[in-house]
Amino acid sequence: MASNVGEGIPQPNSAAVDLAYGIALSAYSSSLQQWESVHRRLDALLSFVTTVTIAAPVAAQAVLEDPDFTSPLIILAGALYVVIVFIALVARSFGAILQLSPQELHESWLDLDEDEFKAGVLDWSATHNSRSRVLVTRKNFAAHVMAALFVCEALLLVAWMVAAGDSA
Repeated sequence: MASNVGEGIPQPNSAAVDLAYGIALSAYSSSLQQWESVHRRLDALLSFVTTVTIAAPVAAQAVLEDPDFTSPLIILAGALYVVIVFIALVARSFGAILQLSPQELHESWLDLDEDEFKAGVLDWSATHNSRSRVLVTRKNFAAHVMAALFVCEALLLVAWMVAAGDSA
């Protein structure tokens, strides 16, 4: 069975393949840890934003005599919350970490000798790691945008509370 693993790529010597093979395998583990970390960050940020967004009007109702829930400030804060939730859902829902498929290994790689197999793993690991880094970077960017929008939302909520307190 012919293989296209490593076509057009100069084949490294056996010693280099052995050294790089372990690094390539650990790159998959590292990508998965980064992936899980950014998802935990998105989840934690969304939970915190939701808590503050719900707590602010409840606190205002408890402390202020008659807070104005039709104020443009609270409506804009609510709109920012919706945007934050949308960004979180999109960031969390799209993209996946690429990994070597056991089915592909079984169907196409079992007839390779050890050096060809390891060189193929190196090639795929490099490709998958690059794509995974781009995806994790995008998700991190989404978390930064969420945090920035939350700061704006929090400032609007504070301004709304101050304005509602002044009018009372």
